[in-house]
Amino acid sequence: MPLFNTYQLVIFLGVINGAILLISLASLPRRFKRPTLFLGFFILGYTMYVANWTIFPSIAYYIDAPPLWIPSLYFLPALAYYFTQAITSAPERFIARNKIYFLPGILDAIYQSIKWIAALVRGSGYYFPLDNRVEFFIYEGIGIVFSTICLYNMYRLVKQMELKKNLTYNFYRFAFFYLVFVLFRWMALVIIDLIQPSLLSFELQFVFWAMDLACFFFLGYRNLVAPAKYNARLAVETSDKSQSNKLISVLESDKMYLNPDLGRRDLALRLEITEEKVSAILNDELDITFYSLVNQMRVDESKELLDNGAAETLTMEAIAGQSGFKSKTTFYKFFKTKVGMNPKEYLKSRNTTIQ
Repeated sequence: MPLFNTYQLVIFLGVINGAILLISLASLPRRFKRPTLFLGFFILGYTMYVANWTIFPSIAYYIDAPPLWIPSLYFLPALAYYFTQAITSAPERFIARNKIYFLPGILDAIYQSIKWIAALVRGSGYYFPLDNRVEFFIYEGIGIVFSTICLYNMYRLVKQMELKKNLTYNFYRFAFFYLVFVLFRWMALVIIDLIQPSLLSFELQFVFWAMDLACFFFLGYRNLVAPAKYNARLAVETSDKSQSNKLISVLESDKMYLNPDLGRRDLALRLEITEEKVSAILNDELDITFYSLVNQMRVDESKELLDNGAAETLTMEAIAGQSGFKSKTTFYKFFKTKVGMNPKEYLKSRNTTIQ
């Protein structure tokens, strides 16, 4: 096995290119960073997945050592899902349960690390991590199932946010349907490998890998060159302040912030715009997140209650509830962040000032 052939050198250049692209995307302004970082990690992760089959085995064979298999396959669907969520949702809506998408990748990383350390301890020298065909089909099968789940949820996100109303729809439609194509092609190749493996060759796989890298790099550099145009979450039809004024006016006049379960979707429906438009107005015009703005209004409401003597008849927990907070703990946290002291300290300082 040669250390490098022409195919492997192309993939190697792809890995270097992926790292450069990730660094470049990470240097974008803050409001573009979240979605582009997910895309950058996805592209670099895919190049590392291809390198597992091309570059790393050759290096390991040359030095007679267990190859370092980079566990990136199971992270790719999660990164694609989070990229889609980042362009359709505000950053603060990344709820904790969505982190479950990264669990398969974490488990794979643990599994591959144990295998690699065990091979070092045994001193077994070179081996290919997926030579066992049963292990290979289980490994690829889990990847296909997990990718299908993530793509389905990506489709639900895109459909829910109605990106077709946005100028960036055609761009992201290409990204989504190319991922669908990659998934079905992957399924077909695994089935062929299971039934008639002689029909497959390294050259054929390389053509597919090179095509994927070209498309993914196209997506990455599009976002790098024109993030404002190609970032759906940030596309705003007008740059004047009328939108932000209207948004704040609706929150204040209707006192929507008193609803402890208030979400961006409720505000979007009230304003008759999409959720990503709400996020764009908040991030671009007001430089604030939805929940930061709502909690500021809730703190102002609680201060008004305290100034009017509500603490004489109500508990702090009741005041928190009447201000729109779900719990006393959250109330104290945001009150201290905005005012610089907790509600009881505020009352004490206010009474001292009055006396």
